[in-house]
This record gives sequence, structure tokens and C-alpha cells, in this order.
Amino acid sequence: MTPIKNCIVNKDTTTNPIWLMRQAGRYLPEFREIRKNNQDFIKLCLNENLSSEITLQPIKRFGFDAAVIFSDILMLPYGMEQEVNFEKNFGPKLGDLSIDKIKKTDENSFSKKLNPIYKAISQTSKSNLLKNRDLIGFVGAPWTILVYMMNKMSPKRGLPEKFFNDFSLINSLLNIIE
Repeated sequence: MTPIKNCIVNKDTTTNPIWLMRQAGRYLPEFREIRKNNQDFIKLCLNENLSSEITLQPIKRFGFDAAVIFSDILMLPYGMEQEVNFEKNFGPKLGDLSIDKIKKTDENSFSKKLNPIYKAISQTSKSNLLKNRDLIGFVGAPWTILVYMMNKMSPKRGLPEKFFNDFSLINSLLNIIE
């Protein structure tokens, strides 16, 4: 049983499992080397081999008790046909929000578009490096995803004054995201 499962299932807290969110990323020189040759962040997230390799980098370097799959919460808007780009020194920029276009996105096309992420999860979970370790996935909360999709950039950069006034759009989008 992995340290995390042992802690949760058996309530055994003699060992504190260690993992970090965002444990794979720019602080690692091996990640920066991959990133240097892969400028498009979305394409990097959709490359199952590189995503798996990046996920496992902190396990190789630090021996954490779990790996966190290399991806991004904005893969959901991407899967729903909203354009998503990451600009250096700015962060994410999302395209115009078309609720009609999003409503036309069916489960099959959504799954097909994000299939490389599923493959990366499968590939990573088979790694010998994860023997007696867990693989953690993540997703943004519906409200967080909604704010990014409507704001078309990180809410850290501010929200328009009347951002929350379009109750119809907010409700429609939340119903789809949830």
C-alpha cells in the first residue's frame, strides 16, 4: 500500500506522505530544458510522452510519495473549444467565449481533444518510478474555470467592473462546466 493510501485507509500517520502541487515545473532545470524546446504550453500538456516525463521528474529528483500529473486547469476550456494560449511574462490568454460553440461541444469531441492527457496518465501510472507511489490528478473548480473563461485571462490581473452582471451567461456556463 502506498504511503498516501496507508495514511487515508489505515489512518496510519506514523509517516507523513509528501507531495507538492506544481511539483513539476520551472524550478527544475530538466523541465526548463524541455520547455526551451516546447514553447507552446498547451501542446506540451498534450504531448503524452513529455507530460509523463515531466510528471516523473520530481520523483526522480526528490523521491516524493506521489507524482502530480503535468497538465493545467485551462485544458478544460481548451477541450470546450475556447482558444487558450500562454504568453511569456503574462500568463494565460483565452479567446472569445461563445456559449453556443461550447454547447455544441459533445462529450466525444471533448474526450478526443483531451485524449493525450488520458494517455499521459495511463503511461505515467505504468512507470516503475511509481511503484509504491500514487499519481494525483487535478482539475479547477467550476467557479475558477468560469472566471478564467469569461475574463479571458487570469483573474489575478483584475476583473471588469460589471463582470458578475451577466447572470444568464454565468448560469449557462456553470451548468456546462459542472
